[in-house]
Amino acid sequence: MAIFSLIRISYIFCKYRLDELFDPLANKVLLSLLFFFPKTFFRKRKEIEYRLSDALEEMGPLFIKFGQLLSTRPDLVGEKQASVLKKFQNNLKPFSTKEAIKIMEQDLESPIDQIFDSFIEEPLAAASIAQVHEAILKDGESVVVKIVRPGLDKRISADVNSIKFLGRLAELILSDARRLKLMDLIREYELVITAETDLKKEAANAIQTKNFFKENSLLYIPEVYENFSSKNVMTMEKISGIPVTDIEVLKKENINLKALAETGVKIFFKQLFDDNFFHADMHPGNIFVNNSNPENPTYVAVDYAICGSLTEKEQLIIGKMLSEMFNKNYSGVAMTMINAGWVGEDTKEVELEVVIRTVLDPIFEKPFDEIKFGEMLLYLFDATRKFDLSLPTSLLLLNKTLINIEGLGRQIYPELDLWTTAKPFIQSWVAKKYSPKAMFERFKNDSFALAEKAYELPEKIEIILNNLSRLEEYNSEIKNLKKEIKQSKNNNKFIYIGITALLLIAIIVSQ
Repeated sequence: MAIFSLIRISYIFCKYRLDELFDPLANKVLLSLLFFFPKTFFRKRKEIEYRLSDALEEMGPLFIKFGQLLSTRPDLVGEKQASVLKKFQNNLKPFSTKEAIKIMEQDLESPIDQIFDSFIEEPLAAASIAQVHEAILKDGESVVVKIVRPGLDKRISADVNSIKFLGRLAELILSDARRLKLMDLIREYELVITAETDLKKEAANAIQTKNFFKENSLLYIPEVYENFSSKNVMTMEKISGIPVTDIEVLKKENINLKALAETGVKIFFKQLFDDNFFHADMHPGNIFVNNSNPENPTYVAVDYAICGSLTEKEQLIIGKMLSEMFNKNYSGVAMTMINAGWVGEDTKEVELEVVIRTVLDPIFEKPFDEIKFGEMLLYLFDATRKFDLSLPTSLLLLNKTLINIEGLGRQIYPELDLWTTAKPFIQSWVAKKYSPKAMFERFKNDSFALAEKAYELPEKIEIILNNLSRLEEYNSEIKNLKKEIKQSKNNNKFIYIGITALLLIAIIVSQ
């Protein structure tokens, strides 16, 4: 099945002459594919922007998701291409309503007229994974019903198998593919895309996110009606709002676009650090604006199929690295990458620091509102590849989400200063999460589990000791402990030194 899918993708690539997207050298290689297909299939009648859009749609859901990401990045693909790809945000061809009702009745095990007081057959929206219909429940509540496209699992399975084939081939030929653990990344994406076709998981994600935002008004999550939801059907509260892409409408409503863009950034960093549960598919078709307070607008999000989370250690590493980048502490960034195991064991801190400084210094010379954070991380990771850079898949998903958020934010407000918005949030989180008092409380409440987590102690205790270094009374003890910790990170005796450090911290905090 995978080989047929691979042939189909190659055929579509040639059919729409997508070789024009690549440089001349790549064209010569890619054009060789054209000999396998009759010349009558070549399509150069449309401009390349429309041909790419048509090709991605014909290739299927996996490639439509890619088109959704590109539609938020006019800085990468150009304004015209991004505009053409916006149709993927919620303007795809719907499947038949008859098929939708059949799926719904089978999954919910009831005739449609026993579930709803009324059901509007014309779809409200159609996307790559599902389409949405409006309805009214028997109790009079207005809802929207999301229904997965028929036969989607088989189609995605075939496409994923094709991508796996290409991934294995790439790992055999390309050292970069092996270094980046390309097959692990493909398997991770397989889990993500298959989870997106299971609306039970999406319902659970929506409920979880709603719980996290109970005390926060920046983001509203519609109510999920679990009694009328299943694997292929999800019934949610109907919401009202302005699509986030309708910039002209937002301007007419006098929405504060700067505040709106900054609120999106705040939501992302709250999800990343406070909740450790972030929406990983915030393309514009999923997001609406609540305009009840134009000066302080908030968001409504309606799609929770893809969510991500990080381990506590990953949170610490990312928070620490971002904080050091904000402070231009390139030595700290280098040490964080080394301690995280993202680079080869033989990497020298000084050499890595020089590369990081070379990449970041020119970027930081620009005004903050011109810095593209997501791209900057990509440049950094690309420049450090020679140190055998290998990133966890969770971080790659996070960076993809950040690129999406930043692209959306700059669509709303081109002068978005992501750095200034994020910096106090990250610094506050680091200070709060790893303050001496917070660490001692965790140590006191979880002392028996401490030995199991000894590998995390060096980074955490070093942060605490750095925060305490201003206390002259304890400077000599702190300096000695920092020296011992550095020397014993890979030694079993670290647990005893760590406990000693924590006891010293406890004394300081209790005074």
